[in-house]
Amino acid sequence: MSKTPNKQSLLGKAPARKKTPQKRKPQPSTQRPQTNNANAQTLDDKCKHTKPKKGLFITLAVIAVIILAFPKPTLLTYKKLGMVSESIYWPGVFGKGAMLIDSNLHPQFDSKRKSLYLCSDLQKPQSCQKYQVIADNGLFAAIGSYF
Repeated sequence: MSKTPNKQSLLGKAPARKKTPQKRKPQPSTQRPQTNNANAQTLDDKCKHTKPKKGLFITLAVIAVIILAFPKPTLLTYKKLGMVSESIYWPGVFGKGAMLIDSNLHPQFDSKRKSLYLCSDLQKPQSCQKYQVIADNGLFAAIGSYF
């Protein structure tokens, strides 16, 4: 039988050999002594139970901040000259961008005086009309009337 010749490059250098990956030896795992095995299990159980509680607490805190920071719509019932109307009022963020969902007018709600001013142009106070607020229902009434 004949032997296969080694391949050579044009310049006479031998091709570089491929390195084979070295196998890693498994490291011995650290085991706890048998006498402290019961204590170790209870510590592991405590660690396992604190992580879900901490995550749940953080999630509830984020939801609470969102509820408090963002404005909540309310269902307003208002009247003028015997005509009663009902609309969802969105107060806007920090008083900016207040709107009625079903109107193009710019609302200005005064909860202390129970009055609602609807203006077609905010620069002209003559364009505002005053309405008496009969009922200021909360968030759930607004959601129920919307759907």
